[in-house]
Amino acid sequence: MKAIRLRTEYLNNPQGIDRIHPRLFWNCEGGIRQTAYQIRLTEEEHVIWDSGKTESGSMRAEVPVSLKSRQALAWQVRLWDEADQAGEWSEKGCFEMGLLKGEDWKASWITGDYAPSKKERYPVDCFRNRFTVQGPVKKARLYAAACGDYEASLGGEKVADFCFAPGYTDYRKRIQYQTYDVTSMLVQGENTLELLLADGWYRGSCGAYGITYQYGLETRALAQLEIEYEDGSQDQILTDDSWDWSNDGPIRFADHKDGETVDARKMPSLICQVIFPLNTRVFMHYL
Repeated sequence: MKAIRLRTEYLNNPQGIDRIHPRLFWNCEGGIRQTAYQIRLTEEEHVIWDSGKTESGSMRAEVPVSLKSRQALAWQVRLWDEADQAGEWSEKGCFEMGLLKGEDWKASWITGDYAPSKKERYPVDCFRNRFTVQGPVKKARLYAAACGDYEASLGGEKVADFCFAPGYTDYRKRIQYQTYDVTSMLVQGENTLELLLADGWYRGSCGAYGITYQYGLETRALAQLEIEYEDGSQDQILTDDSWDWSNDGPIRFADHKDGETVDARKMPSLICQVIFPLNTRVFMHYL
């Protein structure tokens, strides 16, 4: 009997897990009935938890040790069948922890340099930061969130195909964020990180009656790019007042219900600096 389809928090090899004690799941292949399992959890080939042989027919378990922000872990399962015969170890599943604590976030919320009014609708904001990668990159992660919809790109290439990030949420209680593996997207020398920010569910048209500004007037963005070099040194690219901003680019209007207006003749000037939102007290939901 062998464990297959290993999942962590119902996901296949996820990044950005927010549970300190993640739940592990698997299915069985071969045999008639699982009677016991053994789980081995490792970090860089070092075993940090071994369940030992556990008498159980359950195909799920919870990691009992407390995990930390940014930990990258792998796990395997070995099963015993109805005849108490041990099977082979499964293929490895893996997962990576997200930013579990508020103090892990060093970036600041940023917004465009204008005073929004409920009487108007606004173009898409464009935020841009140019930075230098100092040497060979071992690992790079981009953590991003927004009050509104955001799209992140590095060197003109989108970091993922996720649409309408960070997803619908009740902004009065939490804001979701995403974790992206951007290791292969960085090049030595100059790089450009760009964020496009639209109204989304935050202040866009929502519901049967098309209510706007449901959660607030001021859209905002948050991004934290963490780079680890092969020599062990680290660097962080954070949203702050050094970023360039403009809203005179080609996307003149973008809304989930009311559509999008594009003027392909325009390019963002990015001549203005960002400002910090008036109210930055929001609750992050760590995915």
